[in-house]
Amino acid sequence: MKPAFHKNATINGSSIQTLFEGVDQAGASNTTGRIDILDVVNDIAVIRVTMEDYFGDNFVDNFVDFHMLRKEEDCWKIVAKIFTGF
Repeated sequence: MKPAFHKNATINGSSIQTLFEGVDQAGASNTTGRIDILDVVNDIAVIRVTMEDYFGDNFVDNFVDFHMLRKEEDCWKIVAKIFTGF
């Protein structure tokens, strides 16, 4: 997943490295994701993703992520991620 993120990306105001380390610690997962909203304007975009059964989390059934993206040269990079559980 690391290549999808800009090197200076943030997650809920912290370094995106927090996400990478958490996923590495959790290991393999049966998490499923679904893109609910995609809005693109020129070289920016917003995506809402619903993550179900996030690493078998017993406390939260789903997470909703919003990813902010920016197009750089020939590819899109996530520059910010914010999430909540419900």
